[in-house]
Amino acid sequence: MKNKTYNKKKICIVFLAALGVILFLIGRLVYLMVFDAEYYQKKAQDLHERERDIKAARGEIVDAGGTVLATNKTVCTISVIHSQIKDPEGVIQTLSGILEMDEDTVRARVEKVSSIERIKTNVEKETGDRIRNLELDGVKVDEDFKRYYPYNELASTVLGFTGGDNQGIIGLEVKYEDYLKGQDGKILTVTDARGVELEGVAEDRIEPVAGNTLQLSLDYNVQMFAQQMAEKVMEEKQADGVSIILMNPQNGELLAMVNVPEFNLNEPFTLANTAAAMTEEEKQDALNQMWRNRSINDTYEPGSIFKVVTAAACLEEGVVSLEDTFSCPGYYVVEDRKIRCHKVGGHGSETFVEGIQNSCNPVFINIGLRLGVDSFYKYYQQFGLLGNTGVDLPGEASTIMHNKENIGLVELATMSFGQSFQVTPVQMAATVSSIINGGQRVTPHFGVRVLDKKGEVVETFSYKKGERIISEETSATMRMLLESVVAEGGGSKAAIEGYRIGGKTATSQTLPRSANKYISSFIGFAPADDPRIVGMCIIYNPQGVYYGGTIAAPVIGKIFENILPYLGIEKE
Repeated sequence: MKNKTYNKKKICIVFLAALGVILFLIGRLVYLMVFDAEYYQKKAQDLHERERDIKAARGEIVDAGGTVLATNKTVCTISVIHSQIKDPEGVIQTLSGILEMDEDTVRARVEKVSSIERIKTNVEKETGDRIRNLELDGVKVDEDFKRYYPYNELASTVLGFTGGDNQGIIGLEVKYEDYLKGQDGKILTVTDARGVELEGVAEDRIEPVAGNTLQLSLDYNVQMFAQQMAEKVMEEKQADGVSIILMNPQNGELLAMVNVPEFNLNEPFTLANTAAAMTEEEKQDALNQMWRNRSINDTYEPGSIFKVVTAAACLEEGVVSLEDTFSCPGYYVVEDRKIRCHKVGGHGSETFVEGIQNSCNPVFINIGLRLGVDSFYKYYQQFGLLGNTGVDLPGEASTIMHNKENIGLVELATMSFGQSFQVTPVQMAATVSSIINGGQRVTPHFGVRVLDKKGEVVETFSYKKGERIISEETSATMRMLLESVVAEGGGSKAAIEGYRIGGKTATSQTLPRSANKYISSFIGFAPADDPRIVGMCIIYNPQGVYYGGTIAAPVIGKIFENILPYLGIEKE
């Protein structure tokens, strides 16, 4: 009797357990069919849909006059869908032959079991059309875009280039990526359980949206001529490189920025023949050096061009006047150090005006010491030299400067004529522009506006002038002084008949001094009484004669002679 009762209980427990499992499964099924139906419908749909991207056309980059500097070239992406291939060997042989690819590489991709596998990207359109016309089962040919630069090396370190995914890597291409990139579209195709596309079922397309056009202040004609001049002087002087900056000192618009040797934007990963002997690390280092924009990425000792800054600060502070006289015996003793003038025998007695015309180091040491460390540092900061310019290019280097507490009399003396600290060329150009434009800091820039595909303005960039750094009176005095440097002093080789030109020469020695390598430079502006263009030329390690007034000033003079009429600046 006990056993019968026990068996009934056991059967009852098993029945209840089974019933519980059945009820749970029914509940789970109801939940999946009712409450989670949308999720699983999408999963099922995804299994029967294949998605391919349609690349968006990247926005163009155009110069100030609308000349296209960066555009797109139609190319193709060749892919295979494993489940749709009927003749694998035929596909492998055909694609490896037409695409000039290693057969084993193609085979590995064709035989890989995946929803879609790319064989090759950036295929010329003619080649892609040829493959499409063969109508090979399982082979897809999608049109894509590759960045194309019509002028190859022109402004390469400024424009920059894109990678395999058409995304900006350096230069303006990466700085304005969000405006240029556009939005990719998609192609959706429906397949059966085996992954074969169903006939008679239309493709769904999400059309791509092209990127916007970026218009620059850079002028194709000005950039081209400046680049030709840079290449010419680099070859003549067997220099390591030449940089030229041309900008509007009133608003900071950059008309040209040259850094020769430039590189071919359509082949940005191609190095010279020596690349074959390099390791991958060495090759990458060489590429990084080739892509550098020396005007913003590198710093240098500005030398005597910095005397423009010292003179402006001393005039503004009232520690020197145009009538002050000085004596230059060829050196100046500061503490226990004899600091020499570039003229070994000295300039003798000279006024401040003659001192700046002669680029006399003792004169500037004298007024720098009059200014003192505190005021010098105050003006250095006031002129914006302790920060960056804010130029719209990536990778701007910062000024390398002594901490104020580490500046003694010797450091102050050498800094007064542009040694013992480093700035970027663009920082020097922007600072001089601010000194001679009436005294307001400007932001150097290329970006002007963004246009849609119809040419309508989407956005106009604004760059407000910074704080006043010197008075209008001091600015006018500096323009007069720098005009006299070209008319009567060391910058005479930049003079142009019919134009009033101002400027300052410089010759600085690189570190270590024992290497005997020099940097020759000149900065000029025109017209001297109402500056509308500032030009700066820097020649790195020229051979033979290396004085800035002899080899750099004529470069700016020749550029001005050609571009001033082009810019509508009439002779007086």
